[in-house]
Formats: sequence, C-alpha cells, structure tokens
Amino acid sequence: MKILLFTHEQDIDGMGSILLCQKANFTFDFITCKTFEINNKVQQTIDNKEIYKYDYIYVTDLCIKEPLLTFINNDLILRKKLIIFDHHKSEIDEGNNKYDFVNIVVENAKGKVSGTSLFYEFLLKNNLIKETKSLDLLVEWTRQYDTWEWKKYNNVKARMLHILFETQGYKKYLELIGQMLENEDELIFTAEEMKIIDEFNKKLDEDIDAILKGMHIVQLPIDNFTFKIGFVRGPYKYRNDINEKIKENNIFDIDTVGIIMEDMETVSYRGVKDIDVSMIATYFGGKGHKNAASNLQSNEKFKVLLKQISAK
Repeated sequence: MKILLFTHEQDIDGMGSILLCQKANFTFDFITCKTFEINNKVQQTIDNKEIYKYDYIYVTDLCIKEPLLTFINNDLILRKKLIIFDHHKSEIDEGNNKYDFVNIVVENAKGKVSGTSLFYEFLLKNNLIKETKSLDLLVEWTRQYDTWEWKKYNNVKARMLHILFETQGYKKYLELIGQMLENEDELIFTAEEMKIIDEFNKKLDEDIDAILKGMHIVQLPIDNFTFKIGFVRGPYKYRNDINEKIKENNIFDIDTVGIIMEDMETVSYRGVKDIDVSMIATYFGGKGHKNAASNLQSNEKFKVLLKQISAK
C-alpha cells in the first residue's frame, strides 16, 4: 500500500500527520503546502499523473476547494482514493464539505479537534497504527496548541513543541520528535532542546515591545459588527505570542491583532477578545478558526487597507 500525504507545512498540526505516517510504517511520500497552496499542489500531481500511482491520498489540516473538489468527485479513481481531514470552520462556511471524501470536523464529543487528532482517530479506528502513550501525548499536545486549549490547561509543553518547530524548521522538527517517539511511554525534551526553547522566549521578550509600538488601529465593519483591529508587523514565528502579550495590557482596547508578516505572504489574525476572527480573514479572501485565521497580503481588498496603514 503506497500513500501520498498532502499536509500543512506551517505549523505542528501539519507535521503531526507526517509523524503518524512514519509511526504507522507506511510506504508514503508527502507534499507540504502553505495555507493557500493546496489546490495548486494537488492539481500539479493530477496534471502529471503522479497522484494515480498511489493507493490512498490523504489531505490533512487543509481542504481542497472548488472547482477541484468537483473534479475529484467526478473522477471515479480519485474519489475512492482521496480523504480530507480538516478542522477549519471557514471551510464548512464555504460549503466545501459536501462530498463524502471530505471530512471537516471542528468539534466532536471530546471537544475541539485538529488535523492531527482527526487523522490519528482514523488510523486507530482502521487498525493502521499502534497506539502508544507517547503518540497519545504528541497528538493531544498538538491538538491543544492548535486549538488554543493549551492555555486552558496551562500546558507549556504543547507550546514547547511549537517553539522547536519554529526555530528548527520542519525537517529538523520531524527528526527531533521522531526521536522522542522512540520512547513509547513519554515525551522527554533534551537539555539541548530546552536551551533552544529558553533562547526563543528570551528573544521574544526583547522583540515584543518594539513590535507593539508600531501598531496601527483600524475600525473594520463586517456583517453589522465593527472590528477594532490592531495591525502590527512582525515575524511569523511570533504569531501566536503577540496577542497573549496584548491581553496582559490591552491599552488600545482592540478586539484582535492583525500581524502583517515580514517573512511570509500572509496576515495572521489572533483573538484578543472573544470574537470570531475568521470573519475578518474571510472578508479578505482567507480562512481559519474563531481564534486564529489568515489571508494573503496580495488580496485586493487587503492591499487597499495596507496602503492606508502604510500612509499613516
């Protein structure tokens, strides 16, 4: 059985599915995709016929969009081979879950889910992977971090996984976590990994004040609600930390922070108050969750707003 995996390359949830394929001892290839690349990456493998060489195709932490969904549904071979495991609310809002091979779940009986947790449940249900305590921990910490529940449980180890990913890159991250998973009973961070994590936190403390000083406040009306957004410029690695700093002292009383990435092509929104930031991302042609969402900086609507911000 030969498997092709398409997964998100920009966070630990996307990486979780690769690690699960490794632990399941699959013969597999994987293609990593940025948030808005999935359709193009899948289309390329259809055009060159590579996708037809695989017995199963899994898409995790991302969702294929129209018109490619309809093409796959009408292709009798691909429709039987391909399964999507995604958890983004905006994909349901767009109606991308209308086909049987699309599995989009935001919450289940256990609570909020992630791409990794959905895929793990599928593998366990079909006896394709051996359950271990360390795998359970990896999947749960990944789920908690990706759904922001790590704060609820004060699970700093979930955030530590994220820091390793952000500082080491996805290839090294897979290597490090793969080594951790050799111990089936627990996940242990090495002294070297703890040093990396400590250095990240120290640098964050040094950089955060300068990032927040450059904030521009924008009032944006969407669907009878006016969002008060604080736009800042910063590196992608801090996208999940900036809003936590603002929550400590929300002096401008903003609803959400919009982080214009200096090293990526996206804008990431993170909730400061209890609002649905995916509405903002969707307005600018993006996608996401209630507490975390993004859109491309190249979106025409956003380019107009960006010009206004830059002029201030």
